[in-house]
Amino acid sequence: MFGIRVLLYLVGIALVIWILVRLAKGPRIQQKPTPRVGTMVRCARCGTHVPANEALQRDQRYYCCRAHRDEDA
Repeated sequence: MFGIRVLLYLVGIALVIWILVRLAKGPRIQQKPTPRVGTMVRCARCGTHVPANEALQRDQRYYCCRAHRDEDA
């Protein structure tokens, strides 16, 4: 009985030390590489920036959607 009590105390002390060490190290922040989008262009109608490869173009002007392209005709 006495041996189990000592074992539980040792496990508890080890757990407290482990938690304190983890807190002292600070939070783990994993830096993910930001994906490269490419060239951004501005919609001639609303001003929203969209990737150039997704934008619609008419007469050297870029648009974010068909509706804005058609409205600005």
